[in-house]
Amino acid sequence: MTSSISYNLNTRCFFLRLLNSFYALRILANGEVVHVSSGVLSELPATDDDLPLPSLLDLDSYEDANFAWEQQARRWELPAFGDITYHDCAVKANVVTPEEGEEPIRDLRLRYVNYEIRMDSEPGLSTDECHLNNPARETLRLHLRDEFFNIHVFLNYRLTPEHDIIERWLEIENHSQCSLIIDSLAFGTVHFPEGRYELMRPSGTWAREFVPVKQTLEQGKTVIDSSGLNTGHSTNPFYLLSKVDSATEESGEVFFGALAYSGSWGFRFEVLPTGPVRVHGGYDPSDFSLAVQPGDSHTTPAFVHGCAVDGRGGASRRLHRFIRQYVLPEPRHGKYRPVLYNSWEAVYFEMSFESQMELARKAAAIGIELFCVDDGWFGGRRSDNAGLGDWWVSPQVFPGGLTPLIDEVKQLGMRFGLWVEPEMVNPDSDLYRANPDWVLHFPHRPRTEVRNQLILDFGRPEVVEYIWSSLDRLVQDLDITFFKWDMNRYAIEPGSPAGQSIWLRHVEGVYSIMDRLRAAHPHLEIQSCSGGGGRVDLGILQRTDQVWTSDNTDAIDRVPIQEGFSLAYPPRIMESWVTHEVNHQTGRRTSLELRFDTAMRGALGIGTSLNKLSQDELNSYSQKISFYKKIRPIVQDGDLHRLESTEYVSTWLMTAADRRSAVYSTIVTGQPQGIFRAPNRLPGLIPTGMYDAVDETGTVVGQWSGFQLATIGLPGDTRAGGGGCAIRSRTLLLERAD
Repeated sequence: MTSSISYNLNTRCFFLRLLNSFYALRILANGEVVHVSSGVLSELPATDDDLPLPSLLDLDSYEDANFAWEQQARRWELPAFGDITYHDCAVKANVVTPEEGEEPIRDLRLRYVNYEIRMDSEPGLSTDECHLNNPARETLRLHLRDEFFNIHVFLNYRLTPEHDIIERWLEIENHSQCSLIIDSLAFGTVHFPEGRYELMRPSGTWAREFVPVKQTLEQGKTVIDSSGLNTGHSTNPFYLLSKVDSATEESGEVFFGALAYSGSWGFRFEVLPTGPVRVHGGYDPSDFSLAVQPGDSHTTPAFVHGCAVDGRGGASRRLHRFIRQYVLPEPRHGKYRPVLYNSWEAVYFEMSFESQMELARKAAAIGIELFCVDDGWFGGRRSDNAGLGDWWVSPQVFPGGLTPLIDEVKQLGMRFGLWVEPEMVNPDSDLYRANPDWVLHFPHRPRTEVRNQLILDFGRPEVVEYIWSSLDRLVQDLDITFFKWDMNRYAIEPGSPAGQSIWLRHVEGVYSIMDRLRAAHPHLEIQSCSGGGGRVDLGILQRTDQVWTSDNTDAIDRVPIQEGFSLAYPPRIMESWVTHEVNHQTGRRTSLELRFDTAMRGALGIGTSLNKLSQDELNSYSQKISFYKKIRPIVQDGDLHRLESTEYVSTWLMTAADRRSAVYSTIVTGQPQGIFRAPNRLPGLIPTGMYDAVDETGTVVGQWSGFQLATIGLPGDTRAGGGGCAIRSRTLLLERAD
């Protein structure tokens, strides 16, 4: 295998070569590690064998912007407080010496020692489960050491060349006799070519997650962060960055990044007065402290970043492929995510054995593959006032236990799942009455409840062990193959014996329970839910199989949520329900066609009260679910092209890897009078092939060549704005006819 990492001894320059992009850095004579350049490899040969060692000469002659008043504009690969004091930095720490009365030294001077290329490096909070059959990847590991203290930092760059992706993380080792107290810590710093940039990122709130917004980066800092024990609803740890007016959906150079971490996180973009542009990505520093004592070490999670030559869509497709191949766990029950039924909106807390049995029988009849019983099955949980923390089957709801229902669900050909919220406790619960100090709180301060619940203190090992054993017992005693793991509030009084490290300790506790459960029960799958899309990131995705995208199941509201979600995350993991004709959240009435066409863009779920549907309606559900199963391989594993993303229209094309089939999906939620929408051109098909367009009934509605679809578009898909055409949708399967 040809290495993707080159080192020029004369210039002390490292050149990291990926499929369509590169990243270069070098070692200065004084041991500082600085960035050289990065971006698209449009002018270099396509194969490694054709690419000689890059000739990067006269590097010392380039302007480094350290003139006159400005002495801290150098593009350090790890800007540390010490070399930097009046610009932002990636790491800020106090070195506390054992000498009595000596002030802490708020200064790190990290200098190069040596490097190695390894094939076995892993970032912090990684799991061993993720696609074990993948080929090993090269990691450049740079060893830095403080000029005076025996404190070592390792900069890691793991390359996934086929997806143009680099994973960055830090390892810190304290071999001194001093305490190292870290106040701010990024997983890595990414530098961009100088210019004026436009940032695209998700924004929103509960029930309106992932809505994409744009902003221009101006001189100074632009901070995107979330302070909490989950990833957050108002934003999400990924970004797309391009020079102003230089990139579109399918063209132009786009830089992208994402964090593999589910706690308090932050991106700090900085445009220096002298021109350099960079971002530090890692732990949110607002209430952060990490002690690395003598002999201890710390490894951060990963900052995943890369560059695309083919616009925002190209950036998304690279992230999607990377997530499917290297992040998500191996599927445990078939290759594709199952069609799920969830009982929440059907019964809420009116839970009973009889109602669940009736739902299960009707769910199986329409093609459901996984039946999940939601909230209300356990302890004293008859409403949201009580029961959280008491994870045993309620004899009031299920007098014979859950086994009779599970046996019936299995006999009907479905798997069985349960809703749990393991990080929470109601004050009205046996767990809280027995252990009132097991929650996050400060002495002599209020214990503020949200949704009548408090947050368990995962900074206490005994709490983590209790939750692990409770869930483990459930899976051992019952044939459960799926947990919907929920988390329904933010932290307000984050008091814990763990101190300021609670933000990290909580995430470590959640990850450890999930990892232990998956290791102990190879048949168990987990869905990440946090009041909807509040815990979605590359860290949680290493131990969960899908995510609940939003509590808002309104089909029209879901369109911008899906658009923003798809910027970083693949449709495979996007759980999307079909619910009632009159939506329970918004009260809006939408057609069954629109609800299914929206939900079929991801992992299809059903949340309707099936007991209230007529037989004709159940037959329609069955037909549409059958159609989804036919298009599912392309939806869940295909390449996504966002053909049209406007206020009124969302049109997607998902193409199979062999280009012989595709799924076309368009949703029109409104159209101004007198406006004509031209057909969208469909990329990614074989130009010489003929394609049948098949609807949900199996009817071939037309046949056209890949060339025609790529150059003119799909006939009959558009019309001028006018009366009666405001809301409509369409999903078609395109299959090679020859």
